[in-house]
Amino acid sequence: MAKFLPRLDSQTSFQLDFMPLLMAVVTDLQAQVTALHSIYLNGSIAYRQATSGVSDLNLTVVITSPLTVEEQHRIACVSQTLSRNYPVISAVDITWVLLDDVLSIASIFKWGFWLKHCSVCLYGTNLSEQFGDFEPCWEIAKAFNHDIAAALVAIEQQIRRTKSITEYQYYCRCAGKKMLRSCFMLVAIDVDGWAYTDQQCANFFLARYPNKVTEIERLFVLINGPQVPKKASIFMLSQFGAWIVSEFNNIERKIG
Repeated sequence: MAKFLPRLDSQTSFQLDFMPLLMAVVTDLQAQVTALHSIYLNGSIAYRQATSGVSDLNLTVVITSPLTVEEQHRIACVSQTLSRNYPVISAVDITWVLLDDVLSIASIFKWGFWLKHCSVCLYGTNLSEQFGDFEPCWEIAKAFNHDIAAALVAIEQQIRRTKSITEYQYYCRCAGKKMLRSCFMLVAIDVDGWAYTDQQCANFFLARYPNKVTEIERLFVLINGPQVPKKASIFMLSQFGAWIVSEFNNIERKIG
């Protein structure tokens, strides 16, 4: 009998502290994006496990055509305004995706899975209804981990360049979350369920790789603080990041 992955609850109300923010962001995106198709909530707010003042606002926004330069500028301003006016969040992270890409058969294990099992529709036609339930499979892990090497290089370059403490802390958080999520993807095919939180990612991963406890502890420092020197964050990216990439490639050669 097929063992399908869980879906996020789309019926229960979100945490009250975040409701004004969610209403504001939907209104703002409707006003600023001409080609808006639908808006989806991801991350800890979608899981109803957000921490006020700490959690990010994570959105996936589907559009029917690329954003214009003017729209990109307006959206950047909207994100800054939301972060300033709603201190319940630490940052705004919006992923933009074209409708054609979501519906492409080539992207089913990325966007189909993402919308079906990791998203809650806030506005528009709910595209998750276009897809059936997914089972654990290596194709999902590949869809989310194939860019890990390039992503870690890009974050390392951002860390090296920035002279802003705020930016540095944000990049460290991004690096830690990217590596932790990638660690979970190494074992996702074999676990019972799905990891929606950082701690769940760590727990599933350490059940398979118990000798990586120290590395996981360091990832949580990158994510939650305290702030570490640049050389420490770069070391984690280059050393543990390289291990993640190598392990991913090893599994890919075995499974294909």
